[in-house]
Amino acid sequence: MNVTKLLEFNGHVDCIYTATLNLEVSQLYTAGGDGIVAAWDYALGGDGAMLVKVNNSVYSMCLFENKLLLGSSTGNLFLINLASKIEERNIEAHAQGIFDIVYDEINERILTCGFDGVLNVWNKELHLKSSIKLSEKSLRNICLLPEAIAIASSDFTIYILDSTTFEIKHRIKNHTNSVFALAFNPIKKELLSGGRDCYLKVWDIETWRLKQEYVGATLHINHIVFSPDNRYYALSSMDKTLKIFDAATHSPLKFITREKNDGHTSSINKALWLNIDSIISISDDKKAISWFLE
Repeated sequence: MNVTKLLEFNGHVDCIYTATLNLEVSQLYTAGGDGIVAAWDYALGGDGAMLVKVNNSVYSMCLFENKLLLGSSTGNLFLINLASKIEERNIEAHAQGIFDIVYDEINERILTCGFDGVLNVWNKELHLKSSIKLSEKSLRNICLLPEAIAIASSDFTIYILDSTTFEIKHRIKNHTNSVFALAFNPIKKELLSGGRDCYLKVWDIETWRLKQEYVGATLHINHIVFSPDNRYYALSSMDKTLKIFDAATHSPLKFITREKNDGHTSSINKALWLNIDSIISISDDKKAISWFLE
């Protein structure tokens, strides 16, 4: 696999913690420690435009129905209208920081989790429907599975919940430190997990047997995401490296680094696939970078 650096997106004055894509209008939205939500043309590059600024760091972000949900370091949930660029709602959703927001399109609901160890379930009008206390430690990541929801926690556990009743079906405690990242491959029916112990673990979602594990990074694994065709996955880590793996064999294909590819100079917090051969990474170094994978 060959990699080419396409564009850099510079303008934030603090770490970029989260990002999402609006493919309909070729927009990349980024946010982080400076509280600014910026919009970029991911195809052409150029200067970003500030959509909105909130008073706290933004840890998480979710796009649904031309609206943007932001999860802040104080536990506030902000609803932004993208057409008017107006903050429509500001909800005290969690006791402290919100680490993940997921829109469950099939069930038309929104899931949030954070530092308080609580999973909140909202309808599309942002009325709270359920609040489930899962842990005394923070909940870091939400992953939708067939008829189930997987939650990564800093108590070293992956919680598997029934998607209707939210009853805990399994507690998987195999990592030796905080679990930060989950990703699901529907083709192989595998759940991938990673976190502070630097191990990437592969789980069979039908038996919950550990199929494979290996050291995925030299520092924390922050995020895992599959390509649109599920042939590859990208692993973002604190070791400043974006790693691309073959999803069928879990073999490493490419390590994108500062030294070899003019990559990031600090922790990579997340990656987003534009299509099967293009990906964007965001980092504590205050910039986003798009890459072409050949």
